[in-house]
Amino acid sequence: MSSGASSSSSPPPAESGDGYWEAREEAAARLEAMAARARGEDELSAEQLETNNRLQEDEVDYIKLKTLFYKTPEVTCGHAEEPQMPGCSSASKLEVLALQAIYGDDMVILEDKACLRSFQLFVRYPIPNGTKVFLNLHPNGTMVGTDNDGSQDGSELFYACSLKHLPPVVLTCLLPCSYPSTSAPYFTISAKWLDEPKVSHLCAMLDEIWTDLPGQEVVYRWLDWLNSSSWPCISLNDNIILVPDKTSDVGDERAIARRLLVDSTIPLMQSYNERRSHEIFLKSFHECGICLSENTGRNFIKLPCHHLFCLTCMKSHCRIHVTEGNLTQLTCPDTTCRSPLPPSVLKILLGDDCYKRWESFTLQKLLDTMPDLVYCPRCDAACLEVDNDAQCPECFFTFCSLCKERRHVGEHCVTPEEKIRILREKHQKYSLPEKQLLREQREIDELVNVCEALRDSKQCPRCKMAISKTEGCNKMTCRNCGKFFCYRCNQAIHGYEHFWDGNCVLFEHHNQVGRRYGLFEELDDDEGSDDEDLEEPEPEPEPEMVWGHPCPMCGRRNEKFGTNNHILCMGCRGHYCALCRKRVTKSSEHYGPRGCQQHTDP
Repeated sequence: MSSGASSSSSPPPAESGDGYWEAREEAAARLEAMAARARGEDELSAEQLETNNRLQEDEVDYIKLKTLFYKTPEVTCGHAEEPQMPGCSSASKLEVLALQAIYGDDMVILEDKACLRSFQLFVRYPIPNGTKVFLNLHPNGTMVGTDNDGSQDGSELFYACSLKHLPPVVLTCLLPCSYPSTSAPYFTISAKWLDEPKVSHLCAMLDEIWTDLPGQEVVYRWLDWLNSSSWPCISLNDNIILVPDKTSDVGDERAIARRLLVDSTIPLMQSYNERRSHEIFLKSFHECGICLSENTGRNFIKLPCHHLFCLTCMKSHCRIHVTEGNLTQLTCPDTTCRSPLPPSVLKILLGDDCYKRWESFTLQKLLDTMPDLVYCPRCDAACLEVDNDAQCPECFFTFCSLCKERRHVGEHCVTPEEKIRILREKHQKYSLPEKQLLREQREIDELVNVCEALRDSKQCPRCKMAISKTEGCNKMTCRNCGKFFCYRCNQAIHGYEHFWDGNCVLFEHHNQVGRRYGLFEELDDDEGSDDEDLEEPEPEPEPEMVWGHPCPMCGRRNEKFGTNNHILCMGCRGHYCALCRKRVTKSSEHYGPRGCQQHTDP
């Protein structure tokens, strides 16, 4: 019976799992058909049945020795309590139990068919270094040879993929009553990733083994040959070469081969390889690179960079950085890798609430890096600026992106210092409502903070984040976007080459060790000899703005109104003196001849 069938370009969705490779229903149907045709020929007389049982018992003793060799639980004959099936020998059950003890999970006992025992055995080829799958696009499908060095003819072979696990070759057997005295087991071989001629060749080899060993049990020997000797029959130089889809005119009905096109079979093989690798990963023991503890793969996560860490350490690692807002540290913990963690991995490790927070931080960080994005001073909605002007899409307020006031075309935009001075004069001249006074005072504080930050800091060349250097070298790393830049010239750099080329010095201090290695800025010979005689001119003092008087309770800076030294803090609503910076409970007790003057010059 020919196994050829109409090919389809894509597999049905139901055939994408392991059941597609097992082909259990198709194999059972073919075995039942073979057993039905041979019905009547398998019946034995009492003498033949006794001889058959004796042969099976001898074979079971041989298989039990193999069982001890594989260090599996010993199979004894103490399982004969169950009622024997009519027409079947008790030794056939012992053979099945012995095979199950050897192959374990690679053997599946099927439902009995017409009182005949049926089972499936899976042959998995060990591929320690992986195997490559090639497509043979020769017009007539002739097998293409390889050179001695293993290289293929590039004009006819095309590389498809590399696999560590191939789909199994499945042997499905049905034991007749006359087995092993006169009849061989009915069997099918399922290998849906091979073409029909190769699978038919495997079936023919099993027939030869039965011919060489007539009247003996051959199931174990079949499995032993498939595991140890069938690999050269389906591979070429340890590579799998898939030929164009073809079927022979006279096929073997026991061969269940590939029925899909090659371009549809390869994705199924890749899918099986991934599932099998994941199953082995979950059952194996691994060592965490953080806490160095060992556990099964079910308690580990494998990152896209192929580094392994336990779930407990990775969850703590990610949640700590998200809580602190340090998104640039959400990378692989391996010090030699530092690959960013993709969102799919973060969603598993963070949980719903923490993941939403990460999404919010990431969006805000992305918006902060946009140079033409500003926020409306009225409703805080995001706006796009054009030539320092922007219009809010929510409240339609048109404002200047520099001073956050109404749009003033053709007029000079005030600086932060000027705006601070204008607001303070406004507070001194007018009696404002408390709500407006608090809002404008918060604006003054923000402007003061910006001015103080820009006074002793540099802006990151990528995200414009203000960064201040307290000590160390001039190679700076932005904690917001991770960009490297030089603190001296404010240029984006990639490493220390910027300093080795003589563009800028790495350190600003001058000492003997630094000059030896050229790390510090050198002084001229004339300048270094007469340091005591030379008098450096004192720098002219820069005009500084008075930023108010700090509150002794909360530290907030507040401006006094006119000459009055009694100040009401706009932050904690406490009263204090601008001269002595002490808390004032009663003005009559604090100010007077024995205390501070309540009114002095501004």
